[in-house]
Amino acid sequence: MHRVVVLGGGYAGLACLIELSKMDKSLELHLLDADTDHCKITNLHKTFQHPLEKFTVSYAELAKKFHFTFHQHRLDFSEQDLARWQLQQKLPLPQAELPFDWLVVATGASPIQLHAGSGSFGQKELRRGQGKALLENLLETGSVEPLQLSLVGGGATGVQMLFELHEQLRIKRVPYKLRLIDQNQRLVPSLPEGAHKYIAKKLRRAGIDYLPGTNYLGQTDTEIQLTELATKHKLSLPSQQTLLFPGVSAAPFALETNAHGQVMSEGRMLENILSAGDCSSFDSSGLNSLTAQAAVRKGKLVARNIVRLRGGEKPQTYRYHEKGYLVSLGALDAIGWIGLRCNLVKGFPASVIKDGMETQYDLFLKGVDTYLDFL
Repeated sequence: MHRVVVLGGGYAGLACLIELSKMDKSLELHLLDADTDHCKITNLHKTFQHPLEKFTVSYAELAKKFHFTFHQHRLDFSEQDLARWQLQQKLPLPQAELPFDWLVVATGASPIQLHAGSGSFGQKELRRGQGKALLENLLETGSVEPLQLSLVGGGATGVQMLFELHEQLRIKRVPYKLRLIDQNQRLVPSLPEGAHKYIAKKLRRAGIDYLPGTNYLGQTDTEIQLTELATKHKLSLPSQQTLLFPGVSAAPFALETNAHGQVMSEGRMLENILSAGDCSSFDSSGLNSLTAQAAVRKGKLVARNIVRLRGGEKPQTYRYHEKGYLVSLGALDAIGWIGLRCNLVKGFPASVIKDGMETQYDLFLKGVDTYLDFL
């Protein structure tokens, strides 16, 4: 029996395991991950009002449904380790070594690290389920004095967090002032210019200050320290809480692969080690952005290529192209594009489409696969 080990249980890792479980029942499947559950990261902004458990699924439950063995273990590695694993075809675990015929590295991405002061908060805290507690603390403080809040990061995640927090504070009717700190000169650079204009207009209407071209230096108990990039001028602004969402980077590092997902190391192909998701960069025309839609498609393709390689067939090339991208701007609003980048959708219709995309992934984890365009 051939054994496939997947390192990392995010969008790509699970997509690979689910696809393999459907395509070849004879494979022995294993998952290694440091956590006990899979988190739908694209929904983390909703945890200011909902418990984290609403957006997680235990690996034990998924293992039972899709017939894989789960090992809760964090396995750190270097490029040299990958080369050694290719030769040995086994992984070092605490109890015993785990042999493999194919290894899929799907370790994803981690938040970009910024100086975190006593009044800072980020994705790590949300992933620990501390979103509701933060909101409750802010409401308590806001009942005594007006809130001064800052959020760092004008990308998709930062914008979603900003509007979710704004909406919750507005509903609770506490006095507050929000500001958005952004190194870039425009919001969500991955979206068309029209999206930036729409979001900027929405910020002005909400009374949220936008500081583009501004670098975050740190946070004290009462102030945030910033630098204007153009002038190098430093400034301090009142801020009781700073939320840090500057984006993510490949973890532990970016892996270069060929067009089929096989890892390249120092110009040599590691034929039994593949990669998928945010940690992978495919040498092909396919989408390489650090997004859930790219991660799922890469995971599915790598699974299919393992089955093809096992059967002596030629592996398929990754050619998936982005079909659209949407950013939530609160409960009933979103902005993005569908089909073509010039086809901008916004407002309630965009919000409905985005909810549909989340539902598609929920169904996928339940065994209903509607991802037909993964190549």
